[in-house]
Amino acid sequence: MSRFLNIRTALAVVAALLMVTSAFAQSTTGRLVGNVVDDTGAALPGVTVTISSPVLIGGAQTKITDGAGEFSFVGITPGEYSLKADLSGFVSQERNEIQVALGGSRTITIEMPQGTFGGEIEVVAETPVVDPTQVNTNATYTADYLQGSAIGSNNRSYQSVLTQTAGVSGGSNPNVFGSTLGENAYYVDGANTTDPVTATFGTNFTFDSIQEIQFQTSGYEAEYGSATGGIVNLVTKSGGNRFAGTVDIRYRNDSFQESGDHYDASNLDSLREEIDVTLGGPVLRDKLWFFVAYQYVKSDFTPIGAPTTRSFIGNYPLAKLTWQAGANWRVTGKYTGDPADIDNTNAGPFVEPEANSFQTQGADIYSFELNGVLTDSLMWNTVGSAYRSILDTIPQSGNLAPIGRDNLDTGVSSVNYTNQQYSERNRDDIVTNLTWFVDDLAGSHEFKGGIVYSDLTFTSSNCTTGTAGGVGCEPNVPGNRFEVVDDGGSDYPYVWWQNYTTGTDKFNGSNETFFLQDAWRVMPNLTLKLGVRYDIASYDTNNGTNIADMSKWQPRVGAAWDITGDAKNIIRANWGYFMSPNALTLPSFARTGSAPSNAWLSCSYFLGLDAESCEAWTAARGYGWSMDPEGFDPGGWILTPGNIFGSSASEIDPNLKAMYTETFTVAYERELGRRSAVTITYVDKTTNDIFEDTCDGNLPNPSADASCDYYVMANLPELTRDYQGIVLEYSTRTFDWMTLNASYTYSKSRGSQEYNQNAGADFDVYPAHYENRYGYLNDHRRDRFKLNGFFNIKGDWTIGFDAFYSSPFTWEPQANSSNSGEEYNGQIIPDIPYSVWYAEPRGNREANSNYQLDLQLSKGFTVGSAVRLVLIGSVFNAFSSEEVTGVCVSINGCGGDTLTGGATNWQTPRRYELGFRVEF
Repeated sequence: MSRFLNIRTALAVVAALLMVTSAFAQSTTGRLVGNVVDDTGAALPGVTVTISSPVLIGGAQTKITDGAGEFSFVGITPGEYSLKADLSGFVSQERNEIQVALGGSRTITIEMPQGTFGGEIEVVAETPVVDPTQVNTNATYTADYLQGSAIGSNNRSYQSVLTQTAGVSGGSNPNVFGSTLGENAYYVDGANTTDPVTATFGTNFTFDSIQEIQFQTSGYEAEYGSATGGIVNLVTKSGGNRFAGTVDIRYRNDSFQESGDHYDASNLDSLREEIDVTLGGPVLRDKLWFFVAYQYVKSDFTPIGAPTTRSFIGNYPLAKLTWQAGANWRVTGKYTGDPADIDNTNAGPFVEPEANSFQTQGADIYSFELNGVLTDSLMWNTVGSAYRSILDTIPQSGNLAPIGRDNLDTGVSSVNYTNQQYSERNRDDIVTNLTWFVDDLAGSHEFKGGIVYSDLTFTSSNCTTGTAGGVGCEPNVPGNRFEVVDDGGSDYPYVWWQNYTTGTDKFNGSNETFFLQDAWRVMPNLTLKLGVRYDIASYDTNNGTNIADMSKWQPRVGAAWDITGDAKNIIRANWGYFMSPNALTLPSFARTGSAPSNAWLSCSYFLGLDAESCEAWTAARGYGWSMDPEGFDPGGWILTPGNIFGSSASEIDPNLKAMYTETFTVAYERELGRRSAVTITYVDKTTNDIFEDTCDGNLPNPSADASCDYYVMANLPELTRDYQGIVLEYSTRTFDWMTLNASYTYSKSRGSQEYNQNAGADFDVYPAHYENRYGYLNDHRRDRFKLNGFFNIKGDWTIGFDAFYSSPFTWEPQANSSNSGEEYNGQIIPDIPYSVWYAEPRGNREANSNYQLDLQLSKGFTVGSAVRLVLIGSVFNAFSSEEVTGVCVSINGCGGDTLTGGATNWQTPRRYELGFRVEF
């Protein structure tokens, strides 16, 4: 990329700084630090501190406390550890159940009283639950927690787990504190797995392969970026010194589904089959471990009112080797894949069977990681990965020739699916980094800095079906689509869309990053985290021309104050800029070559003329006239100059700036007894420099008579998003038999743009696509309550629970092109060439609240000394609530008796699932 040459000087400076500072990219490890004192509080040097864990390859590690009585274990695998401290003349100490979190630092203080008898050992099973150095907001989910709290097969994915987090809404691609679903970053074993085209999650894999998940939701330090929403950091299991594995089978079908007021289980297909298998163990004890996993998923589901069933079949293999190459060197290599086929991808109540689509998808990911502890204070880490993905979508029938229809009055799609797309989406990433810990420099420091380079490619064909001869996406062969209106239950011609394509194109991009950061422990109870991050996102369109070169300096400041000095009362705050690098849809938007869209108007509808008369009428005015390929309108079609869109190639504003958020959070966390804590957090987040495409004539000022010969991607002043929220969280493991996480979020999420990959209809044509665009966004809920966890009951019984409540979702009435010129609530609807006009401000109306409780009961049986069998029963929507989850937003209604604001979708009633699990 051209920008890469421009930053060589900057990279050279960073490389030099790395000689005296450090780097640390997406962490796959954690850190355990602490100090040892006697019973008077005086530091104890020379104490032998040993840690051990089943997840620690290479065996137990030992350190000797320094003159300040301090010790540090860096670059260790996240998991549960035991620690032993020994010093002649003092009572030896053991600490168990020390949870070292992914990407985190666990700090403990050990008091060693003088001993009276040799061999005395004091064992304590409690360690602090509050991290006194943390400045961000995050949630960490361990393997044990995942097994107990994931209810049923639907929730056995890392994406589902994310929705348990406070301040998070949505589904598999969550909205985090007001950011859209395409503004998160996903890292698995240090490798970036974010889809380079959609900026959404890019891989699936076996749930039982997860060792730990860290989900940062705001205020992350300078080492983390490429996101304005959340950072998903996940590590998979590595095996161990003994052979161990699992087999997990889940099943349900129609007979496990109850009917309800809106759902007839006897008429709607439902099936879920899932088989997960894992195996790990030693190739060479403490030297070379392996871990393999495989998951098969088949899921059939019929949405309420849908005439077809969506069917998903996926296969997820995983293989990983971990090699302890020396006392201080570890090498990891891994492969994952997730090929899947989806029949009737778009099944729904407004999609006729012939308009369904078929999708095939999948990614192969190859990665390696090198970790080296060079000295007690210097650590080196390198991660490289290659991501290879495909996604193809065609009509379910495989027939590309029929012209699909979209009914503007009923919302029903019929005749054929109207899109075909074929794509390869690849990314190659390399990260190399060091970490340097420094003591006695006005406090202790953890200096960090780093360099990341990502190379991105996108090969794409994306066009409309309805092509002559049923061909694919070929230049000069237009695809066709009809918009129709309802005529007594029949389709009546309205607009014929004739869409051209440039064929198959290849787009390239690169993301380049460096950062510098210092975690400065000014005093034992005060930590400052100061850093700066510089990101560059550069994109080339299909002819190799650089069309976007966006960069941003992002300062980050955070502080954590341990008020009482015992890790029980923490005030933390952070502020910073966070840039989104966008994705490869940006250069795709600016592909060279003309691909106009012609909106032909129906002679029968607009003029009521036959073909001969309509042709004469258009000729007299210099307009175009044509019959459509299928002869749908016997009167033919009219093409006016104002209905030709994108006759020239779309462009990117040469001064395009990167979108970023400015985020401020402040929190107070209080330990409440044994393994319990409560946190209250305030979040204020503003998104700036958002960009979207608009008609060329709307720049610099939009007007009703603006030309639309092509579209321009620009930072429009009308684009904005802002979020404010207060979050209350409570977590407890006070009792060994209970694990519980609860949260309440009060928030407002407002803006003028949802997720649309920057090329939606918002702000295309003035005033139809400009008016009433600002308001409450789709993720807005004033109140959200979440409750998750499990109870372990005597006799090897476990009860898991997952519950939520959310206040009403919002919506707004919308008009389409068939309503142009009509009156609505005292307003004259403007001309709407395509898409919709908002009749009221976005999210102006409220629908209804929602709630659900899922439960799971499991019973374990021990067989011999090493095998455990588990029987599992799950119930989804235990109250069988059928709250409305979608409403009709069209001012025309949605067909039949469904009026504007009427329900179009409901919760699925109660359903059950059985499972069987073997652990060995």
